Amino acid sequence: MRRTFLVIGLLLACCLGAAAQDETKTYTIGVGDTLRIDIPGLFGAPQDKAVGRDGKIDLPIAGGEILVAGLTAEGVATQVENSTAWMGKFESNVSVIQYGSHPVAAAGSYVAPGIHFLTRDAVPVYVFRSVAMASAEADGVDIRRKDGTTVTCKFEECDKQNITIRSGDSVFFTATATVAQKK
Repeated sequence: MRRTFLVIGLLLACCLGAAAQDETKTYTIGVGDTLRIDIPGLFGAPQDKAVGRDGKIDLPIAGGEILVAGLTAEGVATQVENSTAWMGKFESNVSVIQYGSHPVAAAGSYVAPGIHFLTRDAVPVYVFRSVAMASAEADGVDIRRKDGTTVTCKFEECDKQNITIRSGDSVFFTATATVAQKK
């Protein structure tokens, strides 16, 4: 019985670890993003569509509005292909050309102030550090999550512990951070 619980616990830990890794490889489309949709053989040229407040884009050739918020670009492509299937089999290409739905506020010791938009659902601290252009004296971050928790770490510890920055986080670059801690 104990062995069964141990095996289940290990499987859950592996699954949760894989899920955390996946968020650095995917981008979930949201309100404020702009998509480029190309359907060779059906469109004369690619069309750029902004995701509206309702999470939809207007694509008349596919029957009108399509809900895209919460999908990946591949998911939108599948939805577009399904919506245009009545005209024949066409393959669609969808990409995000303007990121606007994953904001992160940066403050503290940095060069590029303000709001930055992620190009993945989450990015490692070192990636955000290069995007926000942390100053040379910065050696760590204080991350305030949407849920109110905070993570504080020096850059080396953030890298070792695979700390990520997510949409809605506030990041303060520090010059005197400590070892990573969740509060």
